[in-house]
Amino acid sequence: MSITTKFRIGGTLISLTCVVFAGLFVWGIVAGDPWRFWAIAVPVIVGLSVALGIGFSIGRLMASTKVEGNPGDPLEE
Repeated sequence: MSITTKFRIGGTLISLTCVVFAGLFVWGIVAGDPWRFWAIAVPVIVGLSVALGIGFSIGRLMASTKVEGNPGDPLEE
C-alpha cells in the first residue's frame, strides 16, 4: 500500500469521525435538557485540555532549553 493511499484512508477516517461528532453535538443540543449540558460541556472540556496541554508543552520546552551565549551577554548577568 502506497503512502498516498494511507493518507487518503486516514483523511477519510478523520472526516467521517468529524461528521459523526458533529451529528452527536447537534443531536445533544436538540435532544433536551440532560444532553444539552453535556453537548456543550464535553467540547469545552476537550478544548481547554488541549489548550492547557499545548501551554504546558511550550512552558516545559522553554524551561528545559539551554541558552548559550557569549560571556558578558545580558542573559549571563
